[in-house]
Formats: sequence, C-alpha cells, structure tokens
Amino acid sequence: MEIYLTTVLYSLAAIALPAIWIWRGRGPISREPLPHYRGWPVFGNLFQVRRERPELTFSEWTKDLGSVFSVKLLHSQFVVLSSFEAIYEALVTKGNSFSGRPTKNAFRAEEFSGHFSSIMRLQANRTRKKLRLICHKKIKMYDTGMKRIEAISMHMIQFLVEEFQGADQTSFNPKDVIYNTVMNTMMTLLLGKTFTKDEKFFEQIKEFEQKAIRTLSSSGRGAELDVFPWLRFFGNKTYKILKRVVKLKNQIWEMMTEEASRGDLLLKEGEEDVRLMSALRDALAEKDSGITEKHLRSVITNDIVLAGTATTSNSLYLFLNIISRHRAVQMKLQEEVDRIIGSDRTVCLTDKGDMPYTQATQLELLRYSSVVPLALPHTSLEDTIIQGKTVP
Repeated sequence: MEIYLTTVLYSLAAIALPAIWIWRGRGPISREPLPHYRGWPVFGNLFQVRRERPELTFSEWTKDLGSVFSVKLLHSQFVVLSSFEAIYEALVTKGNSFSGRPTKNAFRAEEFSGHFSSIMRLQANRTRKKLRLICHKKIKMYDTGMKRIEAISMHMIQFLVEEFQGADQTSFNPKDVIYNTVMNTMMTLLLGKTFTKDEKFFEQIKEFEQKAIRTLSSSGRGAELDVFPWLRFFGNKTYKILKRVVKLKNQIWEMMTEEASRGDLLLKEGEEDVRLMSALRDALAEKDSGITEKHLRSVITNDIVLAGTATTSNSLYLFLNIISRHRAVQMKLQEEVDRIIGSDRTVCLTDKGDMPYTQATQLELLRYSSVVPLALPHTSLEDTIIQGKTVP
C-alpha cells in the first residue's frame, strides 16, 4: 500500500510541475533569494535532508551557506538560522517580527494542538499573552517564583536520591525514576499532587509523550500528512498514532480536571490555592477573557505536561549518559559539592555563585546536547533583515 501511494505522489507531482512553473512565472519578480542548495523540481531539498535528523544536515550546510539560508521541502520554504547571533537577532532583537506561528502545511500540529489553541501554537494575540501571563504569575507568586520551585524540586530530588540509593549499588535503568520525578514536579505545580509510576495516570502520560514526539517530528515519518492531509484516509500509520495521541490527551485532561475537583474539597478555609490549574480555571470563568476550555486543555496537556516533562527528563537522560563516561569530571563535581555543601544539607539555589565548576558543567552539557534541536517554528510577520540577509 505504501509503495502504491508513493507512486501516486510521484505521478501527481510530475503532473503538477508545469502548472507550478506557470503560476510562479506569472507572479511578481522575487527579491534576491537567500543562500540555498538547488533541489529537485517540486520536491525541493526533500531528498537531500536526513529525515530523522535534519539538524545534522543543516549543520553541514551552514559551512557553505552561512548562518542564514533557505530550505525548500515540496512547496514549503523555510529559513534556517544556525548561529547564536542570527537566532538572538531574530528571536530577541527582532522578536516582534518573528512572533507568528505557522498554520499552513501544519495538519499534524493542528490536530494535536486542538486547532492551534496551545501557547506554543497560538498566534501573537491577546489570548496567548493572557495565558502566558497567568502561568508566569502563578509560578512567581512567591518572591521571584524560584523559592516555590526550589521547594518543590528539593522534595522531588530527595525522592530521586532515595530511589537511586535503593538500588544498593547494583546497575539499573534510571529512566522511569527520572521521568516520574520530573512529571511529579509538573503535577505538583499544576495540582499540588504527585503520582506513583504504578498508577494508570503515569503510564498514560508516558505513552502520550512517546507517541506525540514520534508523530510530530518536523521531517520524519508523518511529515507527508502536513502537505497531503488526505493521506489519512488511506491507512496512513502516523495518522493512526496521531489519533491515539489525541485520545490520550483528552483522557489525561479529564483525569486532571477530576483530580483538581478533588483537590478543591481538600482546601481548608482561608487556605491560599497555589495550584496553576486553579488559576487557569479562574481565567476561564472571567467574562470576555477570550479563553475557552479548548485553550486550557491544550495549555495544560501540551505546553506543561508534555513539553515541560519531555524536555527536562530527556535532558537528564543525556546528562547522566554523558557524565558517566567522564570519570575526571565526576570527581571534580564531587569535590566541589563536598567542599561547598558537605554532608549535612542539600544543595540550594543560593549555592549557585559558589559552585562555578558545577555551573560550567551544566552549561557545557546544554551546549553539547539538545533535545529540541530545531526548536519551535516561527513565521515572520513582516520583511526584515537578519545578519544582512532579507527574510520575507
């Protein structure tokens, strides 16, 4: 079936090529193009990019094309920024110009985000600004917010240490323990509650994360659905997994709303409700807020549960894997911890300035590895110049 569909796609592309050339020929004269590699007619650079690891291809192309260049995949054209200076200029210096989110050729993202209703996928409008403000305000309600986050993190780190010590110096796979620790940090912020890895909720979130990452890869399997959504009617495997992801998302949302309702009953009179879930529900109840339940569902499941848990846990997996191969680094880290912290207390945020080697190691690990190498796609709202190149 897949071979047959591929043949059909090639045939359709061959038929459409003359029409595309004619259409482009009748359009306005384009400005000086960005640096790029010449690709195939219609398909562009599709067959030149490593589908599972496109960032490796782009890193190689940077050597010849520079830090700002274009890539064409089928009839979609992208601009790739591959240096700190270019990225900083686009997202910080000229952030307003690049605050849009792509909606064209984004079928999978549309299905997953509930028609672009999560913070990651909303356009730069009043609703997105309000949702971000609520999340930031609730997290930062104490001092700069770091005290509360530190208290939650310390509790969960203690759990992680106890689990590691329980292995009794025998080899074990720490993946589930790390994932559960990070996930429960998010759940404490949202619901004021934690879950064990034996509970159904834990298994659902884990499956949700794994399958969401698998189906939403920017250029891996399933990318064809963004350009040809009708393929979902022909037994597309990625679409079947995507439907399962959306179902899991709805189930997780229902379970979280039930937990939030139970938490309401446990609040004592006069006790301040510090749960992020409560703040978002309050915003939903406000008159003319512009926020709907669909927004809350996507913000909580996509932006906080999935994005927050997946990025942090995968970073920790990478860190442990890398550090385990560098004995000398481990010894220097341990020496600094013993000297600054000792054995009578745990490390805290105020120790940050006194532990330069630990800080440098963390920054190097973040530089060396990336769990989201292509980051979140942006669209330009106006013609602008990045590193001397015009980006339309």
